[in-house]
Amino acid sequence: MSSPAISQQLPPWWPKAAAIAGGAAASLLALRLLAPSEGAAAPAGKAAAPKAAAPVANGAAPGADLAAKAVQECQAEAVRKYVAEVGDKLSAGVGQSTLDSAGELGKYLAFKDQYRTRFMARPDVGEGQLLKVTDWYRLTPEDYDRTTFHVEVDVRGTSIEKLVNGADGKALSVYATNDPAAVKKFLDAMGLDPFTVVSAEEIAPQEEEGAVVLTTVEKLFTQYLDLFGKPTREFLKKLAPFAQDILEKVKIAELTLERKTEEFQDRQARAMTFAEYLMEFKSLKIPLDKYVELIPTIKQRVYSICSSSDYRPGKCQLLVVREDWEAKGGETKFGLCSSFLTFVRPGQYCVGHSTHSVMKIPEDTTVHIFMAGLGTGFGPLRA
Repeated sequence: MSSPAISQQLPPWWPKAAAIAGGAAASLLALRLLAPSEGAAAPAGKAAAPKAAAPVANGAAPGADLAAKAVQECQAEAVRKYVAEVGDKLSAGVGQSTLDSAGELGKYLAFKDQYRTRFMARPDVGEGQLLKVTDWYRLTPEDYDRTTFHVEVDVRGTSIEKLVNGADGKALSVYATNDPAAVKKFLDAMGLDPFTVVSAEEIAPQEEEGAVVLTTVEKLFTQYLDLFGKPTREFLKKLAPFAQDILEKVKIAELTLERKTEEFQDRQARAMTFAEYLMEFKSLKIPLDKYVELIPTIKQRVYSICSSSDYRPGKCQLLVVREDWEAKGGETKFGLCSSFLTFVRPGQYCVGHSTHSVMKIPEDTTVHIFMAGLGTGFGPLRA
C-alpha cells in the first residue's frame, strides 16, 4: 500500500472520499505523508514533507520488527479490500467546489516521485485492524428494558485471526465512532467547516518519527476525538485561555477552583460532555489544531469473546448489552461503544484488536470448573 506505484496517482474517487460524510467505521481519510524520495525536488511553492525515520527497535527482541511489519501488512491489506469494495460507491453529498478543493490536495499528495501516501483506519492504534461486520441480531424483545444483542466480525486474513479464540479466554478491543448526526450539530454550532483538511501529529503512528496524518474536520471529530465524553477540571484549565469574553473566561476558570466544587460536581452528575462545554461558552475561539490537545482520543472498549475459533473459523462473536443510565435531571445517557455496536450492521466496519483476558482455563481438562455469568457475562462461558 505504500509502494511508489501507488503514490503516483490516487484513485479518481479520492476527492469524494476526502469530503464524504459518514461515521460507519474506519476513516480512510487519514493519509500518512512520508518523506519525498531522495534526490527529488518538492513541488513548486510547496514545502517538503518532514523526513520519516526508520522505526527503531529500542532493544526489542529480534523478531519484534518482523511481527510489527506483519501487523502493518495485514492492516494495509484490510484497508485495500475496504477501498476496493466501497471506493466507487462513495457519495460525498457536497458541492463540486468542495470536491475540487480536496482534489487539489490529492494531486499534491500524489505528486509523481515526491510523496508516498497510505490510507489508515486509526493511525494512532498500532494494533488496530479494520474488521467487517458479518452478523448482527437482537436477543432481547423490543419491549425489554435493555438492548442485548449478538454481533460478529470477520477476522480472516488479519493479524488477530489466531488471537481471538474465546475458548482461550480472549477479548476484543473495539474503537467506536461518534454519532455523525450529533457531530454535525456540534460543527454547525461551532461554525466549523466539516471538509477542511487538518494535520494532526498527535494521532500519527508513534513509532514512525516524522509521520504526518491528514484528515478532515468531520472525521477528526467523528472518528478520533471523544467529543461526547466527560471532561475533567484539567480540560477547563486548558479551555479558559481560548475564551474571548472576560466574563466567560472567569467563569470557566472558576469551575476549576475548590469553592466551585459543588457546581462542577453537579455538571458531572448531569453527564455534561466536551461538546456541551464547548457550545456553552460562545466566545471561544479555538484553532483547529488545538482541539486534539483539548479533547482526548476515543479509547478502546473491551468485550469478552463469546465464540470459539474451532466452531466459527475466521469469525469473532460478541455478546453485548447497550449501556444506559439516568443522569441527574432525568435524561437517559448511553455508552459510546455499546451504542456504536447497537447500530452497526452487516457490511459495515469497525476497528479492533485482540486483548488478553484475565480469564484462563486450566490446562488440565479433567479438573472441575465453576463458572457464573449474569447477562452478557455469560459470553465467555459460551465460548
